[in-house]
Amino acid sequence: MTATSKAIADQAPTPRWIAPALRESEGRDPLGLQTTTQDRLMPLLLPGILELSRRARYFAFHAFLLDEYKRRRLPADNKSLSMFILRREWDLGLAVQRCPNDCGSSPVGARRLSDLARRSGPFARGDSVESSFGGYGLYYRSPLIELGVVARAGTMLGEHPIPIDVLRDTERAQRLAAAFRNAVETTEYYQRAMWTSDPLPAAVVDEYAAVACLCQLRVRPEERNAVHDAIFGSDPPAAPDGAEAEPRAGATPDTGAVQRRRSVGHYLNLVATDPNVPLSGRAYRDALWSYPQPRSEGHALVAGQWAALIAKDVWQEVICSVWSQFCRAGLTRSREVGRGLTHAEVREVALNMVQGPPAWAASHPTAEIAAALDTASLIVTDQDGEGVNVATASLDTLRSLTSGLDTATSAVVVLLELARRTNGRADPGWVKASGVRSVWQPSISEVLAGLREHLDHQPSIGETLWWLVSRFIMPVHERIAYSKLPDFTFRFRWEEGLLRFYDHGIERFPLAAIRADALRWLTWDLGLWEGDDPGQSTLTDRGIAFVNEVLQ
Repeated sequence: MTATSKAIADQAPTPRWIAPALRESEGRDPLGLQTTTQDRLMPLLLPGILELSRRARYFAFHAFLLDEYKRRRLPADNKSLSMFILRREWDLGLAVQRCPNDCGSSPVGARRLSDLARRSGPFARGDSVESSFGGYGLYYRSPLIELGVVARAGTMLGEHPIPIDVLRDTERAQRLAAAFRNAVETTEYYQRAMWTSDPLPAAVVDEYAAVACLCQLRVRPEERNAVHDAIFGSDPPAAPDGAEAEPRAGATPDTGAVQRRRSVGHYLNLVATDPNVPLSGRAYRDALWSYPQPRSEGHALVAGQWAALIAKDVWQEVICSVWSQFCRAGLTRSREVGRGLTHAEVREVALNMVQGPPAWAASHPTAEIAAALDTASLIVTDQDGEGVNVATASLDTLRSLTSGLDTATSAVVVLLELARRTNGRADPGWVKASGVRSVWQPSISEVLAGLREHLDHQPSIGETLWWLVSRFIMPVHERIAYSKLPDFTFRFRWEEGLLRFYDHGIERFPLAAIRADALRWLTWDLGLWEGDDPGQSTLTDRGIAFVNEVLQ
């Protein structure tokens, strides 16, 4: 080819793909264990409360916005409603950032507002977050609907579905909206600025902040009681003519409200027992597992459910330790041989994940490890070099132990101890929640039953590791990764009879949130406990009365 023809060829148009067919991604839940908590367990344990629906006053604020939108007959379409909410959330967020009490509350849209709030004003208007319906849509819409305060778009009103979300015409819902309105109705913001797009003078924002900040709910009894009733109350059944009727004797209670009251009552009971619970994740988890004597049958039911959640999280950390070592070891071995691994080679990788700590020979009987737990004689050195007696340590210490060591052998030790501590447990709450499974993973009760059956065959620790890998890791991850295509989230997959490993840069995956912050802030906002420092939390009279009422 001459230089001229080559130049012409180089300039000739060639096909260009707009985007690759596969999008490589790490994947946040490669074994489907987070979804068990998020989608199955938490709706059972604390229905109507999301992890980020944390501040109680937002329930009243959003009820107020929907009520004002209807009262002023604004356009009944979702785009207009969304813009209305986004901009009023921005204004409230700005006010919260300028709270005269310097309360430190974090509103919806805090990241966007933090720099602006420190200026002298006037303040430009904006949208709270880049999401339809803002914080309402992300964090509070679903709870308000489940609490029976809001009717979602599409709900039938007579013969026609409503086009947008509306506040229900019930005493509970209307009282909630009215309570926030009563707090702000004399402000310049409500009287004028709320209905314009003009920049907000600092004086207007600061006047609004003094009465509208999230921290003010604790000192406004009428609004606080309205929010309390919205979260924990229920509406009487409607009479045939549309009027509200008195509850019927023997009527089926609102099971969601009953569960919510009991779960929050259980949380407050834990605070009364251990004042570190609100401010320490470890204290919270330990208390949920080692809870005080239940006060009633209903309390025992809900306490057993939350204990099963803690056991599930221990199991997740166990299998995560096995997962991360398997991925590391498999990737290393495949690089050594320059190809994917055969089934026999994959099994060999799993059998030899025994370097620890703690370290054993692959042929060491798993039963001997279990026996050492029975006699409280197994000490494991944690990542800080401290010895941990596995049989006497708290369950959350063991969860942290295998998470920190990130080894397959520490995972086996913690799993065996979990099985020992749960052996024979059959209380109704435990049975119900420990039996919850996801589409990807078995329940914790199935895992423990499978482990007991596995141990009947007198396996070595290497065989126990292969049992964990072949049953709970390899087939599960492939199914999940294939379901996410065209996002390529594989850490490994079978290709032409060989298991090929991929390095996507992550190893462990996190636990799903279990409502620690939501319970802390909601109960604080409602005035059910007080105390700002670790170890100083005490129930208020309201909190004590609530516990006595719901756990009797």
